[in-house]
Amino acid sequence: MALAQFIVNGLLVGALFAAVAVGFALIWGVVDIINLAHGEMVMLGGYTAYWALALTTGTARGGPLVVLATLPLVVGVLFAVGYLLQRVLVKRVMGTDVFLTLLVTFGASIAIQQLALRAWTANPRSIQVELADPSLVLGGVVVPKMKLVAFLGAFVLTGALWAFLQRSRTGRAIRAVSQNPEAAALVGIDVEHTRATTFGLSSAIAGAVGVFVATILNVQPQMGLIYTLKSFVIVVFGGVGSIPGALLGGLLLGSVEETVAGVISSQWTLAVSFSLLIVLLIVKPNGLFGQEASE
Repeated sequence: MALAQFIVNGLLVGALFAAVAVGFALIWGVVDIINLAHGEMVMLGGYTAYWALALTTGTARGGPLVVLATLPLVVGVLFAVGYLLQRVLVKRVMGTDVFLTLLVTFGASIAIQQLALRAWTANPRSIQVELADPSLVLGGVVVPKMKLVAFLGAFVLTGALWAFLQRSRTGRAIRAVSQNPEAAALVGIDVEHTRATTFGLSSAIAGAVGVFVATILNVQPQMGLIYTLKSFVIVVFGGVGSIPGALLGGLLLGSVEETVAGVISSQWTLAVSFSLLIVLLIVKPNGLFGQEASE
C-alpha cells in the first residue's frame, strides 16, 4: 500500500513536470535551442496567478473555479513574455555557436530571477485553495484533490498543444519549420514569426503549469532551475521533439523519484534520475520515442 501511495504521488507530480517538458521539447525541436530560462516561465506563471488573485480579491485564496479563472490571463501574459524573449534576445544568436545560445538563455534565466527577487523578495508564496475536503481516499490511497486537478490540467494542456500542432494552420507551420525551415520559407511561412510563436506557446504552457504549482507547492524566484533540469532529463528520456515521449517520460520520472524519496531519501532523487538517463542513453541513445536523424 505504501508503494502504491508513492507511485500515485509520483504520477500526480510527474504530470506537471511532463507538461513543462512538452514546452521545453517544443523549443528544442523547432528552434533547435536548449532554453535554460524555461523553468523561470513556471515561476512567472505562479506569481502572475498569485498577484492576480491578491490584487482582485484582496487575498491569494479562493475556490477551485476562482483559481482556474486566472489561467487565461497567465497564458496570455506568458505567451507575450516568450514571444518577446525570442524576438528581442534569442533571435540574435540563432545559427551561431551552441555554447553562445546556452549562455544567452542562462543569462536570461539569471536576469529574470534577479528581477523577481527585487520585485517580490525571496519569501515563498502560495495560492490557498478553499476546499471542504482536501483529499480523496481511493482503495486506501490518499489522493489530494488539488494534485488531482493539477494532474488533469497537465493532461489537458498537453492534449491541447498536440491538437493545436496537428489541426491548426499555425501548428502545421510550426511542424514545417521544425522539419525544414528553408523549405518552409519558400512556401511563404514566416519562419521568424513561427519560431517566436513557438517560444510563446512553450512559455504559456509552462506558465499555466505554474498556476497549478502555486496551489500545491510554494513559488519563489529561484524555483525555475529544478524545472529546467527535469525538463531536460524528461525530453532526452522520451526523445527530442516527441510530445508522447515527454508525457510518458514525466510520468515515469515522477513515479521513480517519489518511490526513491519514500523508500530511501529525497536526497537521492536527482542522482537516480540522472543515473537512469545515462543508462538509457547507453541502451537507446535517441530516447524512448526518438528517431534516428536522417542525413
